[in-house]
This record gives sequence, C-alpha cells and structure tokens, in this order.
Amino acid sequence: MSCSDTKTKMMIKWVFQDGNTEQRDVQVVNGELLIERCKVPPKVKYIELLSENFTTEVRDEGYFVIPNLKDANLENNGHSALISFRDRPDIETVFPDNTMPIYGICHNHSAILTVVCGMALNYSLVCGVKKGRYYLYPRFILNGEIPYEDIVIKNFELSGKDATYSGIARRYRKYQLERGACLPLRERMIKYPAIGEATLGPAVRLRMAWKPVPPPVLEQTEENEPPMHVAITFERAEAIIKEFHQQGIENAEFCLVGWNKSGHDGRFPDLFPVEPQLGGEKKLKKLIKKARDYGYLICAHTNLLDSYSIAKRWKREYVIEDKDGHMLKGGCWGGGQSYLLCPKMAYEKYAVKDFDDMAKLGFYGAHYLDVMSILRPDRCYNKEHPLNIKEAGEWRGQILALARNKIGASASEGSWDFCIGDLDYVLYTIFHPHAKLPDICDSVIPLWHLVYHGIILYNTSCDTVNTAVKDRKTWLENVEYGGRPMVYFCSRFIPDNPWLGKTDCTCATDAELRTCVGKIKKEFDEYKSIRDLQFEFMEDHRKLAPGVFQISYSNGSLMIVNYNNLPYEYAKGQNVPPCDFIVINREISSTLTSELAEK
Repeated sequence: MSCSDTKTKMMIKWVFQDGNTEQRDVQVVNGELLIERCKVPPKVKYIELLSENFTTEVRDEGYFVIPNLKDANLENNGHSALISFRDRPDIETVFPDNTMPIYGICHNHSAILTVVCGMALNYSLVCGVKKGRYYLYPRFILNGEIPYEDIVIKNFELSGKDATYSGIARRYRKYQLERGACLPLRERMIKYPAIGEATLGPAVRLRMAWKPVPPPVLEQTEENEPPMHVAITFERAEAIIKEFHQQGIENAEFCLVGWNKSGHDGRFPDLFPVEPQLGGEKKLKKLIKKARDYGYLICAHTNLLDSYSIAKRWKREYVIEDKDGHMLKGGCWGGGQSYLLCPKMAYEKYAVKDFDDMAKLGFYGAHYLDVMSILRPDRCYNKEHPLNIKEAGEWRGQILALARNKIGASASEGSWDFCIGDLDYVLYTIFHPHAKLPDICDSVIPLWHLVYHGIILYNTSCDTVNTAVKDRKTWLENVEYGGRPMVYFCSRFIPDNPWLGKTDCTCATDAELRTCVGKIKKEFDEYKSIRDLQFEFMEDHRKLAPGVFQISYSNGSLMIVNYNNLPYEYAKGQNVPPCDFIVINREISSTLTSELAEK
C-alpha cells in the first residue's frame, strides 16, 4: 500500500455498543483512506481498520514501529518502541496514547509509514501475535458518538535506506514541514529570537515556594489554606543568578516556579499579587532586571489547565464538563483538588490579561505552561462553550502561541504533537525512561527526537533533569537523544514521589550554591561544544554495538556515544573513550551560535 497505488483494499470493522459487529472492504486510493463522518452508523463503540500490509508471519525480517509504548501500566511514557517479528507466545497489547499520530512497519527491505490525519486524537493502536501471525491496526474510539470529522489515514511507502525507523521519522518530519504544522528552529527564531537564545545554555528552573503535596485540605479557603514552604526568595534567586555569572556561565534561561500567589500550584488560575513571602512585585522586578542585565533569559511557570476553588477568579462555569454535567477533575496538588479548565475559557477569561501583566513585569524567555502538551486534550460538554477533542487541542495551541507572542517563546511539559507548531521547549519528552517495556516490545528508539530535533528544544526525560549533579551515563542519555541541559533547584517537593530523580540541585547555603553551580559550569562547557547541533535535524540513529550508538545530523556530523566502561574503536585512529562521546565529520555551524552568543 503506497501513495503511488491507484487502489488497494483494507477492511473496516464496526463494533457496536450492543456487541454486534459488521465488516466490509474499503478502497485505499493513492495511499489515502477516507471514511466520511456522515456515513458512520449510529451507536458505534469503535472502528477498526485492518490491512494485510500490517500483518506478517512470525520469524519474518523486520519490525513494527510504535510511537508511544504507554500501556495500562505506564503513565505518559513518551518512549517509542520496535516490535520484532520473533517467536513469542500469543499476546495482544493496546497502546491508547499516540503522542505522534503515526505507526509503521519495516519488512523485507521496504517500509510503510501511516499517518492518521483525521480523528487523530481518538484512536488506540492494537498490536499482537496470534497463531504465528503478527498484526497492527488502529482502533478509533467513538463510544456511540458521531465523529467530529472524517477519519483519514495516509500511507507512505519507503524503500532502500529509508526503510528503517529513522527513515519513517524523516518522512513524518517532511510531512509535518510540508503542510506547515511546524517550522525549523532556524526559521522560527528569525521572528522570535528568544528561541535561538535559549539553545545556547541550560534551562534552569527555580522552585521557590509550595504548599504540602499531597494536600491535607482538598477544598481550600483563605481560612484553612495550608502553610506555604519558602525555599528560594527573590533575593536568593538574585544570588543564584549572580553565581552563574561569576562562574562564567554566559547563557542560561531561568524559569521561576511558584513566584505567584501561594506558590507552585497554589491558587491557579490566580497569579497575582506576586507572592509577598518571596518579596512581592518590587523584588520580582528587581530580580528580572538583574537577570536581563547579565544577558540571561528569565520566564515564569504558570498553569491554565489545573484550577482550584480557593482562587478568587475561579468560576465553576469555566471548568470542563463531562457528558453528565459534572466538573472534570485533575490531580490533587498544593491548591487541593484541581478542576480542569476549558481551554477556550482559559484563553478568553485569563490568558489574554495574564500575559499582558507578565510582560509588564519584564519576563522574556520560553514561558512555561504546565501540563499543556503532556496529556491528551479533553472534550468539553459545557453547553456554553462546547469543544471536541481537536478543538480543545487547538485552543491549547492558541494559549501557547500567545505566550510566545507576549513573552518571547513557549514551553510545556510533554511531547504530544497536536500543538507542535506553537511549542518551543519540552520539559521532558519521556516520562519513565527506564520503565519495564510491555512484553510485546523489544527495544526503545528515539523516534520523536528523530522527527523534531532541529524543530523544537527539549530535555529528554525525567531522569536527565539535573544531569550536572548525577552520573555520567545519565548525561550521555541526554546527549544521545539530542537534549538541551536542564537544571532544577529544589526539584524534590514531593518527598515520596521524586519523579525528577532523587539527586537535587541545592542552594540553601552559599557553599552548596557554589558547588552546584560549579558542576553546572562543567556541563555547560561540554554542551557548548555541541550546541550548534540543536539547529540541525537528526537524520539517523543506529546501534553499532552493545552500549554504543551512532547519530547522524543534517550538517554531516556523526556523533558516537559509548556507554561502556571500556573504549570503543569506531575506526582506525578514532576511539570513543569510556562513558563518553565524540563528534566527527563535522561541518561546524558555529557562525550562528557565535552571533547569538555575542547578542
């Protein structure tokens, strides 16, 4: 099945809510399958699209490509995976979240990339092996509702050097760029120079203040609000920034987490007044000016999805409703029980004013909007502002775009790509980097990174936060996947759930601060030698030997990463030291980074 085919066949299977099923053949014309929404029968639970091109025999050469290996046991994983056609017991796994709406097969020296273009946020991937045959197909979840748009899938046939998972990634990147879904960093930074500046150094997050998590009070008021812990005042943040400058870290982007009223996750959507216990608005403006005087970017962390009833601006009518009219709840954080804001209301009622107010404070950098890109958008059934899932994602994108236009750039938490064109930095692309694989999967691959490196900045995973104070191999993981260094002071605000790692950057004393920044400086110096690669596409990734990987970039550079405790001989006279990497065949694109650094 390919884009050059005139007609091929797939089978469509309707599964109704009463348990009955129907199936029939459908035509794929020039690589595209279209199921018009008006022709979907009523009361369909889900639709499955089955293709012979995605079935094969056990022990055949090749593999399936899965964009996100999250299953029922993994939360927001982000890793992509290969499923080889090896012997194994009969098994079936459903992958409900697809951070990129794609899947693929590499089989007998050819490959197919499938892109889900319609209803792209409403399907799961079903993969299994039964009686000696492997299969993979999408299952579109309707639960009795009519689709909000046509179901469309497009297929691209690949061959030769493109018949690999790297080739599949390159083809999807081409598809995204050609349709204008996103722009390369080089092009985007012309209009938004903060994006280019951010590539030059680490992202540095300062968690300033927070209330207890889990919260002792779910529905908080001013009378019963738990006390807030202060870790970093605005004056102390000035000292941190000064220490960066004194130790010669020329480039960094500081993000203030918990600068707002009642600290991190304290009273969203309320931001103001600036938290008095940290020094208030006057001290915040002084801090921002100091950072900018040193040439640093400085931005804020806010949240326009989670909201709390303690907020003065909180209104029940702005919260997402489910089909039964109940408010949609989020997690329980510092502000208590959170309720998920309708993104249309979040934009219209809060974002427009908030970003004007934050711009007046002087913030400039990649403004961070929590949660926006790590969770699938939710449908809002509120009759006053109804949204389907696609529309909800588009409104999230508009909020990110507003952040970019007002503050300089945008950032969020995860790697869903429904709003990729409005997103400039991802806090972590992989949530659980070393989680046990689902039994059906054989190995993980940097598929997302092959697609989006050179388009968006990112830190690779939760583990690669604070690599400056962690072990060498964790730093190499960020290097292999093309990540930007990420530093987090006071990352461990939930003692029993250190999802960002057990090793923290600390600044309680001047001695602690000097030691920590010294380690960050050492990592920064190493990053400077490869930061020009942030502007290049990642073209190929392959395993050369156990613990050794080769990454190819669009400027001709080859990076070889060696995780082993012994040197690796890459070629005659070219050894990769133990627990290290080398870059060869470089056409160093230093002019761009030099010009940015001078600014």
